[in-house]
Amino acid sequence: MRFDPATFTWEGVPPQAYKPIRGTDLAWEGVTRHTLIGSAGEPARFHLRYFEVAPGGYSSLERHRHVHAVVVVRGRGVVRVGAERYEVRPLDVVYVPPGTPHQFLNPDPQEPFGFFCPVDAERDAPQPAARDV
Repeated sequence: MRFDPATFTWEGVPPQAYKPIRGTDLAWEGVTRHTLIGSAGEPARFHLRYFEVAPGGYSSLERHRHVHAVVVVRGRGVVRVGAERYEVRPLDVVYVPPGTPHQFLNPDPQEPFGFFCPVDAERDAPQPAARDV
C-alpha cells in the first residue's frame, strides 16, 4: 500500500477511532488508528497498526497481558510506562512489559505524535489502570 507523506496516510487504509467506545474507564482524546496489517484477513500472526495522537490528545491509561512495543515515527510525545514518564521522538523505541500500565500523550500544541505498534493477532483486551500508578 502506498504511503502519502503529505497527509501521513496509506492508500486504502481509512483512519479509525482509537477505540470503539469512549468510556470513563478507558478515557482517551484525539487518537486515530490505521490498521496496516490485520484488517483484511491476512494470514499473519500479528497486526501492524499506526496510531496518531493529535495535539493535546492522549490514549487510555491501560494494561494488558501482552507485550507492547512501539516505534515513534512522527512528532514528539510522552509515554507513561508504570510510574515513569519518557519523552520520545522519531525512531525511539518503547517497550511495555506485560501487565504494566501505559499511556501515550501529545503535549505539543501543534504537531501530531505518531507511532507504529505491532501486536499479536490474538491478544487480551485492554483493562483500565488506576490513575495513581
